[in-house]
Amino acid sequence: MGYLQAIFLGIVQGLTEFLPVSSSGHLVILQGLWELEPESEAMILFDLAVHVGTMGAILVFYRRSLRKYVPHLLGSLGGIRQPGELYRRSASVRFTILGGAATLATGAVYVLFGDAIKRGFEDSVIVAICWMITAALLLITDFRRHTRRSLREFGLTAALLVGAAQGAALLPGISRSGATICVAVFWGLHRRWAGEFSFFIGGAAITGATLIEGIKFFSRPHEALAWGPMVIGMLVSGAVGWAALGVLIRALRRAKLKYFAVYLLVIAAATLVITGLLQNGG
Repeated sequence: MGYLQAIFLGIVQGLTEFLPVSSSGHLVILQGLWELEPESEAMILFDLAVHVGTMGAILVFYRRSLRKYVPHLLGSLGGIRQPGELYRRSASVRFTILGGAATLATGAVYVLFGDAIKRGFEDSVIVAICWMITAALLLITDFRRHTRRSLREFGLTAALLVGAAQGAALLPGISRSGATICVAVFWGLHRRWAGEFSFFIGGAAITGATLIEGIKFFSRPHEALAWGPMVIGMLVSGAVGWAALGVLIRALRRAKLKYFAVYLLVIAAATLVITGLLQNGG
């Protein structure tokens, strides 16, 4: 992989990881166009690198919230003894428990349907259909009104459903941020909290998946790889991801996700047309 490819893929990853248009769907199409091998060592390492970059973007974007959240969580754990009282009185503890439940639901979906999800990465038609599903979810989110619930009113069932939506977003073309935010908003959660909760559990999922894949990769012998493009891709994806996060949060609060839905419908239609032409031509 060259530097220009690394920069371009880093930009795509940074934009599509957070904007509700599905990073995996775009990367599947680009890998097909450039004839890149997703299972090659270079691509596996590059994928790890850009996910480290996007995880860094979440940490930087929410740094102020994290400065308040972490000390408050530790203080709550030290000051209240009864678990039930902890959950009721401490917003940070409740946020953590609900986030943990959602993350477990994501893992359960992957364990149960992981093989079927992996097969989706081989079919551009599946990607296009999933893009259309994501577009529908974004439109639902925009037209949902009266989203005023706080996390205090957002229960375990809702958190599990958001986590399951994140698991479904492992399919290429289903946007993780789009699916999780849609479920949270549809359940009535305030748009600000829907965004924060989505990226809280998204950060946990990205970190966990990156650690698992990283351990697998570095625990076996591998050929010498060019690290320069990997580092460039990581830095670019992080910087672009930070900017994309700001765009998404503003669009979410102003109910402007419909514009992303239009984009998804256009590229889904184009993908289906091009795929049909290639198949008929072959």
